[in-house]
Amino acid sequence: MAEKLYTDYDYYKDPTTGKWKFYDSEIGWSTVNNLSEFVKKNGKVVEPPAQMTEAEKAAAEQASLEAADDSGLAAIQTGGSRHVSTLKVSLGKYDPPKTNVSDTSALRYPSEPGIDSNSDYVAFEFFKYLPPFGGTQAANQRTGSTNIAGQEATGRYYDYNQAGQYEPVDSYSNILLYMPEDISTGFRSNWGGKAFSNFARDAITGLSAESIMDKLGGTLKSSLSSLDRTVPMGGAAAIRKTLSKITGDSLSNDDIFGAVSGSVLNPNVELLYQSTDLRNFQLNFKLVPRDEKETPIINSIVQQFKKCMLPSKTPGKVLGQVSPGIVGGFIGVPNLVKVSFMKGADQHPFLPVFKMCALTQVDVNYTPDGAYATYRDGQPVAMTLTLNFQETKLVFAEDLDQGIR
Repeated sequence: MAEKLYTDYDYYKDPTTGKWKFYDSEIGWSTVNNLSEFVKKNGKVVEPPAQMTEAEKAAAEQASLEAADDSGLAAIQTGGSRHVSTLKVSLGKYDPPKTNVSDTSALRYPSEPGIDSNSDYVAFEFFKYLPPFGGTQAANQRTGSTNIAGQEATGRYYDYNQAGQYEPVDSYSNILLYMPEDISTGFRSNWGGKAFSNFARDAITGLSAESIMDKLGGTLKSSLSSLDRTVPMGGAAAIRKTLSKITGDSLSNDDIFGAVSGSVLNPNVELLYQSTDLRNFQLNFKLVPRDEKETPIINSIVQQFKKCMLPSKTPGKVLGQVSPGIVGGFIGVPNLVKVSFMKGADQHPFLPVFKMCALTQVDVNYTPDGAYATYRDGQPVAMTLTLNFQETKLVFAEDLDQGIR
């Protein structure tokens, strides 16, 4: 019964109210409190099952949302004007760091004189990896209204940034370190030159027309232009073939055109955008234990960064399943880090702001001054800690309006 209902209607569950919204082409959207209420469509009364298991409810809701997305896409593609349900990708704003100088449980260096409300420093918070396409992304969806391709769209919004969805690692402590001297960031976009043949240029130009008649006209014009080039292209091909047989010379069309007419084929080279790189950055710290109190703090800081970048032997559930074979055949993804440059209790107003980051490399030099030296208990007198990070999400232009820098 539930399967038939979900294929008959466009509808979704509003997570803010817990109510179901149904769409009818004649009366528009209507709201019901739960699935046990009667729903009318075209004079036909359908009653969903009074009781459903949690798994059935989840599956039914997912099916309805997918059906709504498909119907919304079809309406946009066909130029329909009806009210549609669709999925829009949004860029959620990250919450400010939850740790600062008042966090008494955080590992911090230096300890004396300590980091206080007048200090500039770096805060590190540790979170569990959140699969971008896993089941937990359901909490990443919300409802609202917007305008997509000229259509009024009501339905789910998916937060690409997964802001506010990451869970902290309970066994880790936050870390506060002094402000390093090598703070920098940058963005890199990749562009590449692309050469289009004359036929491809004409065909693409025709397809870019607005209306069907304009597209047909562009296609016809492309065909006529190709006919105009048939004679010189055929002549060049004949000359190349003849010279290859008689003299063995290997010539291109441009060689023939250049030697005879002083012209070559138009390469139609355009610079096209290809991709944007994920940001990388590096932070360096020199850790010098000045008393017995700082020794275990420094060692714990180094140990925690090492643990954060390494995988776990326990993978957890794989596609919802746990078994001895899965535990033996899979490993868990390393944790993530939120890096925040701080000024007192707040985020620094001018330094870079990063999205959630992966810790890609940890380097520890136990003889940074070029000589082996330790205290009486074997603790090195100084260590340099080099941390390499990479953002897990692309930065879009709209992110800069949300505080990313």
